[in-house]
Amino acid sequence: MLTPEFSITQDDDFIFICIKIAAIRFSAANLEMLVDENLFIFHLSPYYLRLRFTQHLVDDERSNAEFKSQDETIRIRIPKATKGEFFDDLDLPTKLLARKGDILGADAVKAPSKSNAGPLIQEIDTPGENGNLEQAGEDFNWEISQTPMPPSDATRLLTSKYGFDDNYSSVIGVSIANGNDINELDDPEKSNAEDRVQERLRKENLKFDPEYYVSEYMTAKYGNEDDIQINGIKSLLKFTPPLVKKFLKWYKQADDKEAVMSVEFTEVEQQQMQKNLPKKTYLVDDVKKLYITMLSLLFAYMYEQVENEGVHNTESAWTIGKLAPQLSFLDQQVITESAASELSVIKAIVLTGIRRSLSYPLHRNFDLSIKVWNYVYYTLRGGKRLVIQALLDLHEVFRFHDVYYVYNTVLISDLCAWFIIAGNENIIRSLAIELKKELDQVTKKDIDFDCVCGIDESSGEVSWENMNIEEMEILSEQEYLQQSGRPA
Repeated sequence: MLTPEFSITQDDDFIFICIKIAAIRFSAANLEMLVDENLFIFHLSPYYLRLRFTQHLVDDERSNAEFKSQDETIRIRIPKATKGEFFDDLDLPTKLLARKGDILGADAVKAPSKSNAGPLIQEIDTPGENGNLEQAGEDFNWEISQTPMPPSDATRLLTSKYGFDDNYSSVIGVSIANGNDINELDDPEKSNAEDRVQERLRKENLKFDPEYYVSEYMTAKYGNEDDIQINGIKSLLKFTPPLVKKFLKWYKQADDKEAVMSVEFTEVEQQQMQKNLPKKTYLVDDVKKLYITMLSLLFAYMYEQVENEGVHNTESAWTIGKLAPQLSFLDQQVITESAASELSVIKAIVLTGIRRSLSYPLHRNFDLSIKVWNYVYYTLRGGKRLVIQALLDLHEVFRFHDVYYVYNTVLISDLCAWFIIAGNENIIRSLAIELKKELDQVTKKDIDFDCVCGIDESSGEVSWENMNIEEMEILSEQEYLQQSGRPA
């Protein structure tokens, strides 16, 4: 059976479903339709469509179906059970196509009642106390459970699982032979979760270039007008990604600033959800891990948007992939088991994003990284639909790449489809609150690296020194001021 293309609109009385049936001879006798409360089923061989709405329909004499030969569509009109009732999410085809269990699971966390809900934010630039919603964020435990691998599990020693809900294997290893430059694992098919974290931390230290970072910092602070113009950092710091700009415009005009932003999906986005995302039933072991992964992907996406000033290019997938540890290292654990009790997973994600943004992109600037994390906060504050728009755009970046499409296969496609069906506004808000809380406490002293400080000529042993970026900046400024004869 084929799932046909469809679109849905509504008025006060009816739901209107437009179904496209291409390259078949229409026969009214073979057409079957069923309406049962919130369930609608359409069948015309070889097409089969099952939609599950959030509100109820009725099947009476007002129902109607008409075939339009000019555009090969069937236009169906179905009455609403309650006149004037607004049907939600008619532009989310992935959610409408979900099975019954998926829809029920999407509402597992209840939204706070209007009467006792406190404001999510008082001001965009300087958030105040968040009342009951902040308490709701604290009540939702964002810590990812640490489950050690059983010693007797010999199969995992031979092949490891990774990707969405650890459901994939033997995919990334094959892509390496095709030129997968995002991957940084020595052996992705035989590394467990703890190995990935440790290998990532070790290679982040090796990748970080103190001289590059200091040069960027000094240019931004002491460079002349020509140097700053060539470097481009000032223009990037002023750039606001389109989705964030849309949210800020809505927020400025919104009467109820606690509300979720109203977002309408374009026809292109609806087609993408219908055609390019999987139609699966997801039984997820740990939803918190998926929200954390989404947080990291949003940072990588927003950084790429700023770096390229809103226009994707041939390096966009590489940039996103390098900044997201869930892609470059298949690392969804993020924290080593020994550090899990000392560091919150959200702070670990924030620090990891900043560390990687100071090691891989062309522009490596702490203030830019913090600004991008604030863009992620605004996106989460906009609500589920704004996040979906970001994920869909990110998905398209990887879908069109000849090699990096494998990351859609193992993670991004499933994450998009799952989030459309099961993403919860209340959890998104609590994630936004926790992110902002951690972000406001991050300083340059938190961003440290083990840097190479020398090599023993006789033994060849490398000497390391741990330094944070504030210390690097102070040393570079002192040297600059001494050389220029200016007082320190």
